Amino acid sequence: MFKKVLTASVLAALCAVGVTAPVQAQGKKQESRIVWYTDESYTTISGQRITFCDGTSFRNGTPTLFEEETYYGC
Repeated sequence: MFKKVLTASVLAALCAVGVTAPVQAQGKKQESRIVWYTDESYTTISGQRITFCDGTSFRNGTPTLFEEETYYGC
């Protein structure tokens, strides 16, 4: 019982901070991903933007000037 309660509370906490992507975004092929960081040390993530091959995108968090982009291609 304790394990189920702990698992449920961990999942709720992750959903509350926006760690999971929307259901419609899961399973789509990614074209690129931009990760924004809080400062120039690039250690703390402030947000991200994922662009999918069908032209849609998903964004969460806060964009900053400190970013790292990964391009996957379609």
